[in-house]
Amino acid sequence: MPQPTPLPRDVAHAVAATPTRLLLTGPAGSGKSALLSSVRQTLAGRGLTVGTDPRSPAPAALVVDDAHTLPAESVLALAEQVRRGERPVVVATEPRPHRSDLRALLSAFGAHSALVELHPLSPREIAGRAATLGLTPRPEPIRAVHRLTGGARDVVDAALAALRDGTDPRRAAAARVRDRLGGGDPDLPRVLVLAGLGGTLDPLEVATVLGVDADRARELVDAARASGLLTVDGDVPIPAAAAVPAAVLGTHAVRTLAHRLAALRLDAGLLTADAARALAEAGVADARLAALLVTLADAAEPAQARTLYDAAIRAGADADALDVRRAEAAGLAGDLATAGQLTDRLLDRAGALPAGELAAATRIAATVAARRGMLGRSADLYEWLGPERAGADAPIAATVLLAAGRPGTAARFGTEAAAPTSSAAAAQLLAAGLRESVGGDGRVAMNTLTRALSVHGAADRTRLLPDTPEAITALLCLHSGELAHAGAVLGRATAAPSVRHRLLAAWTALIGGDLPAATAAADELAPHATEQRDLLFLHGLRVGLARRGGDVGALTAAWTAAQGVVAEYSVDLLSLLPLGELWLAAVRLGEADRIAHLVGQAQDLLTTLDEPPLWGATLHWYGVQAAIAADRPAELLPHARALGAAAETTAYAAALARAGQAWLRVLQGDADPARVQAAAESLAAIGLPWDGARLAGEAALRVDDTATATALLQVARAVRHPSAAPRTAAPTPAADAPAAPSPLSDREAEVADLVVAGLTYREVGSRLYISAKTVEHHVARIRRRLGAGSRSELISMLRALGHGAEVRQPATSGNGGISACP
Repeated sequence: MPQPTPLPRDVAHAVAATPTRLLLTGPAGSGKSALLSSVRQTLAGRGLTVGTDPRSPAPAALVVDDAHTLPAESVLALAEQVRRGERPVVVATEPRPHRSDLRALLSAFGAHSALVELHPLSPREIAGRAATLGLTPRPEPIRAVHRLTGGARDVVDAALAALRDGTDPRRAAAARVRDRLGGGDPDLPRVLVLAGLGGTLDPLEVATVLGVDADRARELVDAARASGLLTVDGDVPIPAAAAVPAAVLGTHAVRTLAHRLAALRLDAGLLTADAARALAEAGVADARLAALLVTLADAAEPAQARTLYDAAIRAGADADALDVRRAEAAGLAGDLATAGQLTDRLLDRAGALPAGELAAATRIAATVAARRGMLGRSADLYEWLGPERAGADAPIAATVLLAAGRPGTAARFGTEAAAPTSSAAAAQLLAAGLRESVGGDGRVAMNTLTRALSVHGAADRTRLLPDTPEAITALLCLHSGELAHAGAVLGRATAAPSVRHRLLAAWTALIGGDLPAATAAADELAPHATEQRDLLFLHGLRVGLARRGGDVGALTAAWTAAQGVVAEYSVDLLSLLPLGELWLAAVRLGEADRIAHLVGQAQDLLTTLDEPPLWGATLHWYGVQAAIAADRPAELLPHARALGAAAETTAYAAALARAGQAWLRVLQGDADPARVQAAAESLAAIGLPWDGARLAGEAALRVDDTATATALLQVARAVRHPSAAPRTAAPTPAADAPAAPSPLSDREAEVADLVVAGLTYREVGSRLYISAKTVEHHVARIRRRLGAGSRSELISMLRALGHGAEVRQPATSGNGGISACP
C-alpha cells in the first residue's frame, strides 16, 4: 500500500483546526491530489465519514478534488458549506480567475484564512526530490532540471526518474507533457502554440486567432496558465513543452495559427521582435513580416540581428540584398566564418554591387582577414578595390596598407573623410595618426590618435573595422614605453572591453614587470581568445611570462603551443611585440631557424617604412636581447646601430640605445658597474624594469670579484623590485677583494651547486640521498635568505656567489663569454 504524502505544516495546521476548512490551489501536476489523499486518511483516522458531493448532507466531512471541473452550482454549494462551518471541507482546484463561482469559493475560504497555494518547485525542492530517488543532488543538473521543467512537479519527477535510469531527461519531460496534453482539452495545445509564437494570451486575441467565442477564450486562457506548462512570469512555454504542442497539432495547424496571428499583429502594429522571428520560423511568408524583421534587425544588437535577418529571409526577404548587413552582423557577433563566407559571395559578384556595398564588403572581408592574423590579405583586398572605389572607407584602407608595410599604396588612398560624421572623422584621424607615427613627429602622432579615440568613443560602433583606435594607440604606447598612457587608453572604454583590448592590457602588465597580473589575465583570457590575431598575442604573452620566470619547461611548452599560430602568421607593424617574444623564445630553445624568416620579413617591413623609430625601436631591442641570448655579440651590432639612429628621434630609443651599448660592452668583457647601473635604471625609467634587472644580473655573472657581483645583483633587485632594496651607488671593482662568506649552510650550498647546474629536484635528491620534497624546502629557504624575486634571479645570484662552478658545463661562445640565457 503506497505511503501517504506527508502534509506540509500549513496544510496540517488547517486540517487540525475545528472545523477543518482548507482550499488547495495550484497548477496541474502540482501535487494537489496526493495531498488530498493524505487529508482523507487523516480525517478517516478521526472516525469521520468522508464524501465528495457538496449537495449530500450525509458525509461527516467533504474532500473534493478538481473543483474547477465541477458545474457552477456544485461549486457554489461548496462555498455555502464553507460559510456554514457545519463540517470539515477540504477542496483542491486549479486557478480559474475568470469564473465567478470559483471566485466565490475562494472568497469563502479566504474569510477563514484557509488558503494554501502550491507553487512550482524551487531548485532546492527539486534537490530534495532527487535525493529521495537516490540521486546525488549536484547543483548543475538540478539547475538544468529546473530550467527544463519550470518546476512543474510531475514534469520534474519524469526528468529526475530519467536521470536516475540513465536516459534522456529532456525526452522524458517532453513525454510527460505529451501525455498531459493527449488526455486533456483538445484546444489547450492550440493556446500553448499561440503562446510559443509570441501571443499575449489576451482573451480577445485568443478568440480571434482560434475562432472561438469570448467565454471559451477566457476559459482556455485560464486553463493554459493553470497547466503548469507556461513560465510563471512570462506566459512562455517551459522548455520541456516548447515543441510538444506543435507536434500534437501538426505542421498545417500550426502554420494556420501563425498566419492568423501574424495578420492580426501586423494590422495592429504590435508585433515584437521575438514574435516576428517565431512567426517566420513557423513558416509565415509575408512581405510585411519580412520588411518588419529587416527593420528590427537593423536596430538590434549584432547577435540578435543575425537571427532576425535570417528570419526575414525565411519570411521572403531577398537574401542577396541582405548579404552585406548579414556579414556585418555576423562579424560583429564574432562569427568570422559566416562573415567570410558572405563577403566571398559578395565579392564574387562585385561587378553587380553598388559602390557603397562593394566598399562595405571589402571592409568586412579585410577585417575578417586581419582578425585571422593575415593583415597582408587585408591589404591585398584594398589594393584590389583601389582608391576610386573605396569612397568613405579610404582612410581605413590607408591604415591597413600602412600597417601591412605598403606606404606607397597607402598614400594613394589619402586620409580625407568623405563626410563629417563621427565614424568618418575617427577613421580619418586614425589613418593620419598612424601615418604620423611612421614618418613624422611622435607627439603629433599620439595627439592625433588620442583625438581619434575621443571621436570614435562618441561614434556609432555598428561597423566592423580591421582594428580599433584604442588598440592601435595602445600598441604605439607599448612600443614607445608609455605604459601608463597605454593603460589609460585601454581602460577608457565604457562598454565591456574586447578580448583584444584585454590582451593588450595584459601586455602592458608584462612589459611593466607585473608578472602576476599578466599571468592572471592570460589564464582568464585563454578560453576566449579564438581568433588568430588574439591567439598570436596570447601565445606571445605566455612565452614572455615563461621567459621572464626562467622556467625552461614552461617556455618549451609555450613555444610548442604557439607553433600553429606562428605557421600562419603574416608579419605587420601591429604584431611586432608577440613576434619579438617568440623570437627570443626560439633563440633560447635553440630553434631560431623556425622563426628566422618572420624576423627577416619584419626587418624588411621596417626598412620599407624607412625605419620608423617609434615602432622599430622595440623590435631592435628584441634583436639586442636575441643576440645576447645566443651569446653572439656580432649579431647585436646592427640592432645597436638602428637604436643609435632612432635615439636622435625619441627618448625611449635613446634609453634602449644606451642599454644596448652597455650590453655589448658586457658581452665584450667590459662590465663597468657604473655604466651597467645607469643603463639598468634608465630601462626601468622607461617602463622596462625586468630588462634592466636582467642587464644588471647578467653583468654580475661577468665580473671577477664577488663583492662587485653582489652589488650588481642588489642593483638588479632594486630595479626589479623598487620597494625591496635601496638604490646604491655603482660598485667599484676591488682588485683583490676577499670573497664574501656564503650565507648558506653546507647542505644548502650543496643543493645550490646542483640546482645551478640545471638538475631537477628529483636528480638533486638522488645525488644527495634526500627526497625531492626536501630539496624543494631547501631551495625555498635559500630563495628567502637571498631575497630572490624569481627563479631566474635566484640562479643569477647563486652563480654570482660562486655556486655550481664545479658541476655545470658552462656554455661558451667564440669570445669565451658565459651564456646569457636565463
